[in-house]
Amino acid sequence: MLRKILIARGGKMSSFSGLGSTHKHHLDSLKSGSLKGYKVNEVHEYERSGNPLSRIWKRWFSGPKNVALMSKNNDITHITDQEQAILCPVDGKSVITIHDLFHVFPFEHDGVKIGDNSPSLIRKRDLKKIKQGIQRASMLICISKYTQIECEMRFPGIPTAYVPHAIDIEKYSIKTTRPHWFSEGKNLLIIGSEEERKRVDFAIKVCGGLDVTLHKIGAESSEKSKKKLCSLAMKSNCKLNWVGRLETDEMIAALQHADALLFPSVAEGFGLPPLEAYASGTIALVADAPAHNEIPLEEHILPVNDVEAWRNAISNLQPNPDAVRHRANEFSKEKWSERMKIAYDSLF
Repeated sequence: MLRKILIARGGKMSSFSGLGSTHKHHLDSLKSGSLKGYKVNEVHEYERSGNPLSRIWKRWFSGPKNVALMSKNNDITHITDQEQAILCPVDGKSVITIHDLFHVFPFEHDGVKIGDNSPSLIRKRDLKKIKQGIQRASMLICISKYTQIECEMRFPGIPTAYVPHAIDIEKYSIKTTRPHWFSEGKNLLIIGSEEERKRVDFAIKVCGGLDVTLHKIGAESSEKSKKKLCSLAMKSNCKLNWVGRLETDEMIAALQHADALLFPSVAEGFGLPPLEAYASGTIALVADAPAHNEIPLEEHILPVNDVEAWRNAISNLQPNPDAVRHRANEFSKEKWSERMKIAYDSLF
């Protein structure tokens, strides 16, 4: 007998975003039949409205009401990220995927703000509802061991399961050509937004004066942050190439042909880019901070603020495609399905 799953979130998100892509992966995996004994029965999501009052109404009232009704026809309600925990029904079996908690419990790290430390009155009420929703869950699916520990500390008594994100390993093995915008010498990538915690400025300082080109890739650019970082690159003597968003095949080509990915972030729920680099056979140099430091080989984890350690690592890069691909296999779709099935099974 197949157990029925209701996959729930609020407003639709782009599959190019972190939460959007992982939601799509979860949905696709269940639809493919890779979780034996379970099937997607219903999906709850809605188009985002430009009207603030409409957004609040759907998020706080109509959305939770609809999910509560739909949950009665399903064996499990699975909410695919913690920001949507408001949807968690009172009755029935429910699980929430927790990507991180720093937007729910913001903090500072070495002067870098992680999350919003000064939320508006509406956001404060929203956060209260999120926390209440998390406390109603039957289980919390944690994508990192760090987040699992934090969940057990902040929400004692709620069972947790460690189910890290997965990627399609084979997709990163396709044959590609070297991007035409790569330069002579070493080509390094930094992928993501310009949020302060991502520390693009640190990567620029690290690359200053080195015979490397740093390619900034990411869809969430703002002109203000771009101008500021490009100005810093000029002052730091860093060859910065602002690429912007890439299509999937272009991204894979960049990852395969780069000398390394730099990932100096000080806070991530998971950190997909290092895993994608590894699957492409490319080194990822990663800051020793949660939770992205759970992905790389030990020799690729670097002190958070030690500029010289990063510069030395770049200068002494030793490609090891077999080792990094082997590590990436620990995060395959097959492994994800095994872990998720164990988590679901434990509810019955």
